[in-house]
Amino acid sequence: MALTNIILAQILTLSSNFIVMVGAISFIYWLNSSTANPFVVAHHQQLTYITGCLFLVFLVAQLWRGWPEWPYLDMLIVTLYMVNLQQGIRWPAVLDLVLIVLLTLWLGAPLSASSVAGIVVAGGILFLTQTQAKRILARPVLNGCALVAFGTAVMVSQLNLRQTNLWFWLQQLGTLAILGGLCLAFDQIMRATRARTDKMYSLTTIDELTGVHNFGTFNKELDQLFAQFQKDGQQYSVFEGDLDHFKHINDTYGHPAGNVVLRQLALELDSFADTLPFPATAYRLGGEEFAIIAHAELNHEQAMAIGERFLALLTLVRFPDADPNLTITCSIGQARVEPGDYSANDVYKKADRNLYAAKQGGRNCVQAQGDAATK
Repeated sequence: MALTNIILAQILTLSSNFIVMVGAISFIYWLNSSTANPFVVAHHQQLTYITGCLFLVFLVAQLWRGWPEWPYLDMLIVTLYMVNLQQGIRWPAVLDLVLIVLLTLWLGAPLSASSVAGIVVAGGILFLTQTQAKRILARPVLNGCALVAFGTAVMVSQLNLRQTNLWFWLQQLGTLAILGGLCLAFDQIMRATRARTDKMYSLTTIDELTGVHNFGTFNKELDQLFAQFQKDGQQYSVFEGDLDHFKHINDTYGHPAGNVVLRQLALELDSFADTLPFPATAYRLGGEEFAIIAHAELNHEQAMAIGERFLALLTLVRFPDADPNLTITCSIGQARVEPGDYSANDVYKKADRNLYAAKQGGRNCVQAQGDAATK
C-alpha cells in the first residue's frame, strides 16, 4: 500500500510538472508566432526573454524552498537545456552555466572534485548543443541523450546538497528522463506545427515564382496604411512597374527564360527597396507587373529620382542563362495617398494611370504624381 502511494505520488508530481512545462512552452511559441496583437508582434523577442527569466526565477525559488522530493530540479534542468537550444540566441549557454554554479553555491554545497567535474561537463554539453543545435533538433534520440547527459552532469554537481541518498538521485534521473522526453516530444510537435503554419502563411502571402510579397499582401498592406493615414495622416506612396515587351521575351526565349527574367527582376526590386532611406516593400502584382510601397512622403522630384535610379539599375542586369546580351526595361507609375482619397485602392488606381501614361509616353520611363493634388 505504501509503495502504491509512493508510485501514485510520483506519477501525479510528474504529470503536474509536465502540465506546467507544456504551458510554458506553449506560451513561448505563442509569443513568437502571434500576429493578432501588434504589441506582441513588435516586442516578441523581449517578451520571450522576460518570460523565460521569470520562469527560471520561479523554478529556482521553488527549489530553494527545499521541497521534500525537489520536483522542480528536473523542471529547471529541462528548461535550461531547452532555452540553450533556441537558435539565434548566443548567450544562454553562458547564463545557464553561471546559474548552475550559483545554484550549487547558493544552496549550501561546498565545491568538491565531483561538483567541479559536473559543472565542467554540463558547460561542455551546453556549448556543444548550442553550436550543433540544428543537427541535434533534427535527431530526437540524440536530443534526448544530450538532455539526460546534461541532467546527469548537473546532478553530479549537486551531490553535496541536502540529499545525499544515491537512490534519491537515481530517482531524480529517472523522472528527468521521462519529463525531458515528454517535453522534447511536445517541443518537436510545436516546432512541426509552427513550420506548417509558417509554410501556409508563406503560400498565402509570398509569390511562389519570385519570392516577393504577392498581390493579396499588397492589398492588405494598402488597407492598413490607408486606415493609419486616416488616423494620423502618415504618408505613403505606391510605385507600380510593368516590364516592357515581356511577351517578346517569352516568344523569343521561351517561358522558362521568361520566368528567370521575372525572378531576377523581383530580386533586384526587393534589394532596391531595402536600399531606400525609408521602409519600403516589394510586391509582384501578377504577370510582369510589380510594385513598391514606400512608407514616406515623396514629392514629384523625389519620386522621379527614385524611379529613374531603378531604371538605371536595370540597365546593368544580365541574364546569362537566357541570353548574355538580353537587357530589360520597365515603365513606372507613381502616386501618393491624399486627403481626397475615398478608399485604400485610390492610390493604386492613380499609380496605375501614371503607369499607363508612361507606357503611352514611350516606355522605359517614370511618370510620377505632380505636387498639386490629384482629383
